[in-house]
Amino acid sequence: MDNVKRNFFAFLWHSVFLALAATFIDMNTVTSSLILEVGGREIALGLVTAIFVGVPLLVQLIFASFLSSKNRKKPFLLLGIYMRVFSLAIIGVLLISPISGTSLLTLIIVSISIFSFSGVFAGVSYTDLLGKSIPKDSIRKFMSYRQILKSVFAILGVFAAKMVLRIYKYPKNYSVMFFTASLLLGIASIGFWMIKENYEAHKKLPSFWRILKSVPSVIVKDKNLRNYIFFSNFTGFGLIIAPFYILLARKTFTLSNDFVGIFLLFQMIGIAVASFFWGSYLRRNGYRKVLNRCVILGTTIPVLALILSYVNPYVYSVIFFLSGFTLSARQMSFEGVLIEISTIDNRALYIGISGALNLVTALLPLIMGILIKYIGFFIVFPLVSLMVITSLFFLKNISDID
Repeated sequence: MDNVKRNFFAFLWHSVFLALAATFIDMNTVTSSLILEVGGREIALGLVTAIFVGVPLLVQLIFASFLSSKNRKKPFLLLGIYMRVFSLAIIGVLLISPISGTSLLTLIIVSISIFSFSGVFAGVSYTDLLGKSIPKDSIRKFMSYRQILKSVFAILGVFAAKMVLRIYKYPKNYSVMFFTASLLLGIASIGFWMIKENYEAHKKLPSFWRILKSVPSVIVKDKNLRNYIFFSNFTGFGLIIAPFYILLARKTFTLSNDFVGIFLLFQMIGIAVASFFWGSYLRRNGYRKVLNRCVILGTTIPVLALILSYVNPYVYSVIFFLSGFTLSARQMSFEGVLIEISTIDNRALYIGISGALNLVTALLPLIMGILIKYIGFFIVFPLVSLMVITSLFFLKNISDID
């Protein structure tokens, strides 16, 4: 019991400082705005969104298969985190260097790629370690506590980020943001040094190649995993469209850097308010109903963004508040559902399979940028809403998550 309490605290420690770090490099506001500042446009923003959110998922299966053949996951988790710390610091250095124009944009994209791919090791190892360290009957409680704490500290981070954006001019403001995120992520890693990983030192595990070859049969046999993969893909349309809300705002309104901070603040307030609501709702009603409400809300946001783009940027900020609501539900539930439908033995593999087959978030952001450039927001955004609502069919067919 003492070990469980220590692990509970350790994961919460990591979540708090990760939330602070994430605020300074938020993809939907800060990073997307930075890409536009250094000269990127629709296609560059789509490419960065794909790298930041999706492309690592395609190689996740290989890493997950590799990690499934290892008894210990914590060393790989720490390796992934420190690679991310390094990549964020590099972006901070690049922004105050003499490099500019296309060269700067290219190097930032390369650094973001390092950040994202190192997250593959970290992400697979994190979920596997979480499932082993905290009993299933405490996971929902942990998810709600984690989301509430993340939200509260994220709001504190927003005020700090807004201050940085206001005090410093470009590029120093973004440089300070990425340096701060790097430091906070390093502090977050201390939580994992506290965890004593439970593993069977002499347990014989299948080889990497044997695990990889088993993937097709695993997908065929497990209905829950198949439906989870389809559900993740269709809800992924709502996730990848979020950075383009900034692009729509920049094309519609005349915006200063202050508005990036305002949009970020609204998103974090949305996450914070939602955390209290979803946390209570999850404990009372389970993952299915949380995700059902999340999908319905996520369906309305792209169309509402088009409508509010005719008003003013202050009213348009509501879009980021509502996005925060859906992000909160996603952060609280997706990982928990994957833990529910997997076991200790197959969890890392399930994470890899679901990630590798999440093709929407992996490949579509770049295509989305091209589509928006050539056919416009008013066709793409309603299509996104249609795809998101379709996910409810697959959610209904996932069992054992009520």
